[in-house]
Amino acid sequence: MGEKRRQFDKDYKLSAVRLLESSDKPLELVARGLGISGSMLRRWRVQVGLNGPDYFSESGRQNRSEILRLRRENKDLKRQVEILKKTLGFQSPARRRNIGP
Repeated sequence: MGEKRRQFDKDYKLSAVRLLESSDKPLELVARGLGISGSMLRRWRVQVGLNGPDYFSESGRQNRSEILRLRRENKDLKRQVEILKKTLGFQSPARRRNIGP
């Protein structure tokens, strides 16, 4: 059976990034000392650098999931519109000009 994924709260992630920034040790060594992978600590550092410390807040997580949901919905709707256009015989103006009588 697979292992359950560990969850880290905002304070832990921010503390880990601060520890990395204040330490003169390599990232891999700091991560190993915290019991996490180097790639995870690297990702947290990048996220804080790009988005600030609020990136890990609950509202930030909800916003990201809402954005992803809306992007999927938008993609599905665009696909449905294309299917309807093909089904109903709609063509772009450029294609209509190339068709002769």
